[in-house]
Amino acid sequence: MKIRVRCFTGMRQYAPEGDVAIALAEGARVGQLLDHMGVPASAQPFIAVNGRKADLEETLRDGDEVVLFTQMEGG
Repeated sequence: MKIRVRCFTGMRQYAPEGDVAIALAEGARVGQLLDHMGVPASAQPFIAVNGRKADLEETLRDGDEVVLFTQMEGG
């Protein structure tokens, strides 16, 4: 299956083009996608799948769009 991944802010280093298509096995989870991209667990990105917040255990489907960006703090 193919997943579209869009990376912003500090996550862009894992997809310099900012927008990539990645092929994964059926039933892959978000955590497996991050492993495939070389994103370390310490990065702890904000993850959205098809416009809604997701976690590492969410199962992906063909055609999903995953957005990753560095979480920020503010006040």
